[in-house]
Amino acid sequence: MIVDKGNLSPRPYARLLTMLSEQLIRNKLIALMELVKNSYDADANWVQIRFENFKNFGKKDLKENEKPFIEIEDDGDGMSFTTIKDSWMNPASPNKYYKRKRGKDITKKGRIIQGEKGIGRYAVYKLGYTVEIFTKERNKQSNEIYLKSDLSAYDNELLEQVDRKKSEEPIYIDEISSYYEINDEPKRIVDKEIDIRGEILKREQHGTLIRITNLKHNWKKEDVMKLKDRCKKLVSPFRETDFMISTTYSGEDIEVTEFISLEDILDMALLKIEGEVDKDGFCSYKLDNDEGKLDVLSLTEDSFIKERFYNKNYERERGPECGPFNFKFYVYDMRRGEMSVQPHIHKSRYTIASNRVYLYRDNVRIYPYGDPDDDWLKLDIFRGTKRAGDYLSNDQTIGYITISVRYNPDLKDKTNREGLLEIGNAYEDFRTLIWGLLGYIKKEFDKVKKKKSKKREPLKSSLLLTYSNVKKNFTLLEDHLKTREDSKGLKVKNILEKEYEEERKLFEDRVEIVEDLAGVGIAVDMASHDLMMMMGRSRETLNFLINMADSESLNREKLKDNLDKLYGQFSFIGDQLHGIQPLFRSSRRRSKPYRIKEIIEKVQFYYSVPIEELPIEANIVEKDPPLIIKCPEAILLQLFINLMDNSVYWLKSKRTKSPEIKIEIDGVKCQVIFSDNGPGIASKDMNYIFDAFFTTKGLKGRGLGLYIARQLLERYDYEIEYIVKNKDKILPGANFLINFGESEED
Repeated sequence: MIVDKGNLSPRPYARLLTMLSEQLIRNKLIALMELVKNSYDADANWVQIRFENFKNFGKKDLKENEKPFIEIEDDGDGMSFTTIKDSWMNPASPNKYYKRKRGKDITKKGRIIQGEKGIGRYAVYKLGYTVEIFTKERNKQSNEIYLKSDLSAYDNELLEQVDRKKSEEPIYIDEISSYYEINDEPKRIVDKEIDIRGEILKREQHGTLIRITNLKHNWKKEDVMKLKDRCKKLVSPFRETDFMISTTYSGEDIEVTEFISLEDILDMALLKIEGEVDKDGFCSYKLDNDEGKLDVLSLTEDSFIKERFYNKNYERERGPECGPFNFKFYVYDMRRGEMSVQPHIHKSRYTIASNRVYLYRDNVRIYPYGDPDDDWLKLDIFRGTKRAGDYLSNDQTIGYITISVRYNPDLKDKTNREGLLEIGNAYEDFRTLIWGLLGYIKKEFDKVKKKKSKKREPLKSSLLLTYSNVKKNFTLLEDHLKTREDSKGLKVKNILEKEYEEERKLFEDRVEIVEDLAGVGIAVDMASHDLMMMMGRSRETLNFLINMADSESLNREKLKDNLDKLYGQFSFIGDQLHGIQPLFRSSRRRSKPYRIKEIIEKVQFYYSVPIEELPIEANIVEKDPPLIIKCPEAILLQLFINLMDNSVYWLKSKRTKSPEIKIEIDGVKCQVIFSDNGPGIASKDMNYIFDAFFTTKGLKGRGLGLYIARQLLERYDYEIEYIVKNKDKILPGANFLINFGESEED
């Protein structure tokens, strides 16, 4: 007999809020990134995260304006009262899910809405107990809504209200209320100016501001810098960003200083490959300048991967279930020895190792994939448990893989916002395709590395010969000690050899810096006269304007004339500095195609003053087709600056009659002859002119010009030599032949 019957409905306890914030979201950085992504979904142009009063963290009895707080403000779409009531206040709101189902998940800016689980907003409670929200829709008729949720009145687990008589009586989630106001006169979302990363922007009357107090965690400046680094990688670097993220700490803009830009790092890669893997596992790719297609699933030799798609007869039983994806991979040769195919790569080892294989969904990053300590593709594990030579290492590989909500519906985020769900076949199929692709890339990388290593060795200087002799002697010593079974002696020898290698590397680094900076010094030396002259004139104009400002009657016409003059003077100074900027070390690693004639004309402009004073007849002759070379602009500038500097010096010092410089550019032979009608090089000096510190200029000489020219060219497998035979010379003085191998146009 039925005593009672009916229906029961779930009524969540308030501790669900704690579980959503504290236990699902691992740390405070992830929590804040969730709120930044909300701003992105709201089509904001910018979001600013402000950390204030943290010097007072942990102190008691603080006034309201002294308490530490975090503010997240954006100029996005804002929220209506309906959205606040039905979505923000309710966990697991299906609002974004429904938008996606209706095909309305693309914003006006073309962004794909990221969240759909409806719990990311509860990240606020990972950060603090008291949350205030000011929000106003992107609608001139809308009102500002204020919402305050204060959990500080409850114990940490939200089991009970602190002042309840029955201290162990749990409370339900619907017993927690939030105070709201609807204001027709906005308090915080107002028309004003706001500083976003040094740019003064107009703050429109729409968007959201979240203020969090009664904080759970202290935030130090180092924590905020980590957050900033995460923010920089939120949106794919290959997408033109329309979303600025500003971070301030105690009113100071926080910027992460880059040792070297990501663009320059990617440009250094020995191998670059990009392409698309379709839903069936077939790949179309572009490897450097070559294009091709391949079946990714047939590439791997690992049996446990083969078994996912093939039967015992090696017949494919099924295709991948993950969907298509795009990729870009950059692979580096990280060897530090003197024969490294990538000179200078050691300077960027840390930066390369701190970038791994990133995963983006619709151009927004999925964490933690790509973090330095994350090995989601198990590359380091494979190298440790299998043959290391069969796999690329994380530290030599930077990758960007892009999936989408539309075409990869089974690659879903985990609820804790850290990675993809590893259920069903989709995730493992996805990784299997990437492993097969990386296996192919490793083989191609080995081919490129082998091809590069076969290129001619640089001309051996006395330093290189000395190093070769020392290495030979170390080998002889090791053989001798092994014969005598002298283990202690071998240990000492190994220590000495290691210390010698470290000292030699340090010396090479310093020499390289000298090479890089010497050309800068020459260029600045030439530009300094004009710069100082124009700075003096600018100072005079500025003083005149200051005096005008003090006068009782202001002549607007004269004011405008002098402001125009000052603008022109500063423009001249800017042009001069812009001209030598590519020589600085921060700008010298980017390779682009450059027309040699334009480079030489720029150098000729640097030397326009001495050329006009002597005067020197300077001619540039270009034979069709134009010679276009791909390498850093700084390399070409320093080469021709050094050659021009030598010619100008000798033509002037020897008082050559009818001084002349002639430069012939041959696009067919991919070479340049740089000549003058000065005294030329004495036969007794010809064997030494490319040696460091050798000079015939006396105290005025640096002895680095031609040495630097050769060293810079050898970095890119180019050559320079002195033309000895008169029949090969253009002018009777010094003639240098620069051979660039192949034009970029070929």
